[in-house]
Amino acid sequence: MGISQQKMINVLVIHHDELVNYINARFGNRNFAMEVVQETCLRLLSKKSDDFDHVTAPLPLLKRISMHLAIDLYRRDQLIGQYFDHTAELSDVVEEVELEKFTLPELCLAKYQYEKMLLQAIKALPTVCQDVFILTQLYHLTQVETAEQLGISRGMVARHLGRALQSLIPVLFEQDDQ
Repeated sequence: MGISQQKMINVLVIHHDELVNYINARFGNRNFAMEVVQETCLRLLSKKSDDFDHVTAPLPLLKRISMHLAIDLYRRDQLIGQYFDHTAELSDVVEEVELEKFTLPELCLAKYQYEKMLLQAIKALPTVCQDVFILTQLYHLTQVETAEQLGISRGMVARHLGRALQSLIPVLFEQDDQ
């Protein structure tokens, strides 16, 4: 008997740090490993639920999918690196052009207002969500380390982090419709 798509996602959430460490051990880049595990999750979500009917051991399958995906992404990055100069990122150029429209006092005020808005949004979170968000996002602790620090399970850390991010996404990625 197989396993449902939701169970596969649950296994990925439970073993998130293990998968990141597995990819990091091979490629030596934790950020790349986190990107690969996130892409693995997106791939799982895009599959039909009956694609997992014959899966009996989900963790080894997730490790295999992650490793193959990491190899593909690494090769793609190497190929792109041969043809493009990454020293001047497009986003940096766009930001410079956008920032030239404003004076330094205007930029300082905008930064202050954004920081104030972000701090207010973080303070509006429940206490445990605040703690989880700050430990994982600002202090870069893993979910396991955060769970140990707060004395809760890793699954609860994932839930609180999800809630915090859902609340903060409108502030973090505010888009002007003007």
